[in-house]
Amino acid sequence: MKPQSAIAKGKLFEKWFAERLRHLGLDPNARREIGSGSGRFKGDIATSLPITFELKNTANFHAKKYLKQAEDAAMGYQEACVLWHPPGKPMENYKVFMSASLFESLLKVFFRNS
Repeated sequence: MKPQSAIAKGKLFEKWFAERLRHLGLDPNARREIGSGSGRFKGDIATSLPITFELKNTANFHAKKYLKQAEDAAMGYQEACVLWHPPGKPMENYKVFMSASLFESLLKVFFRNS
């Protein structure tokens, strides 16, 4: 795959997910972070949520490497979360990888409110 097309695939997923956060009402200002890691926001999505999002739109998923990248970007101030979209699938079929503590916190909130 040409680097140009890999970059384009990544941007497509990032734009889609930022729109999804806005659509769900989770952050009306969520947007793709241009040059992610170089500005105030270290993840791929600039958001007010206390989570650093690292998005991967690739066939080969390297969980350990990507989780470390997200944790490094979170710099200990936020939770780290990796979203993976396998090419050829609808965007809605992305998978989420996060720490057990974040997962448990989300379960507590969800089941208290249901």
